[in-house]
Amino acid sequence: MTEFAPQIVVAGLVAVFLIAFCKGAFGGGLAVVGIPVLALVMDPVDAAVVLAPLLPLMDIATLKVFPPRTWSIPDVTWVAGGVFSGMIAGALLFAGLPRDVTGALIGAAILIFALRYLIVRSQPGPPLGVSPPRGFFWGTLGGFATFLANAGQPPVAIYLMRRQLTKTTYAGTMSAIFMIANITRLPLLAGLAFARPHLLLYSAALVPVIPVGAYLGKLLHDRLDRERLFSFVYLMLVIAGAKLLGSSLGLIP
Repeated sequence: MTEFAPQIVVAGLVAVFLIAFCKGAFGGGLAVVGIPVLALVMDPVDAAVVLAPLLPLMDIATLKVFPPRTWSIPDVTWVAGGVFSGMIAGALLFAGLPRDVTGALIGAAILIFALRYLIVRSQPGPPLGVSPPRGFFWGTLGGFATFLANAGQPPVAIYLMRRQLTKTTYAGTMSAIFMIANITRLPLLAGLAFARPHLLLYSAALVPVIPVGAYLGKLLHDRLDRERLFSFVYLMLVIAGAKLLGSSLGLIP
């Protein structure tokens, strides 16, 4: 498709607003909530190409509401290293394997984890200190999920929720991790964008909604206490896990 389709712009505005809003409210790594909207009107690969250059711009906008003083630097270091390693390993090792299988397994694990919290409301246990092995492990799974389906936030959230950070430190740390991830993954999508240059016109048309979504998301973040905010995070995990599982099984687009 080379013509400029209005329906793609409309769906794109909704998708980008949702992603930017979630980033402003809960931190980074939530592109999975917007991609299905855009995929309703265009090929999912094209949707990923349209959003790829916008995600770092969203991270920059989010950086203004979650500056470095809100980050847990040790967590950013180890988890972001894992995410990067997971993306590279995914590209090298999983390119020839059925993505539906690995996607279904990751989606099912996320659903079980999140639903257990929402239904049982069990305490997560004592706060977990900075754990390089655990941070790197969950970051690596997040990198795999990012490579598979732009769903890197749920595995990383599993680790960061155990850290029991303040709501702002949690969101700031998540934002920092996926700002690094989104910048480093741009070269992986550069070849696709080069073959589809007209898609970048859609990307440019969607830029203005980014600061609006991030700002409104931060307003929600400021108005929710820690428990309610994290309940929303777990709800987002359920949605993300269901989307990843359903897409992998061919039940939803």
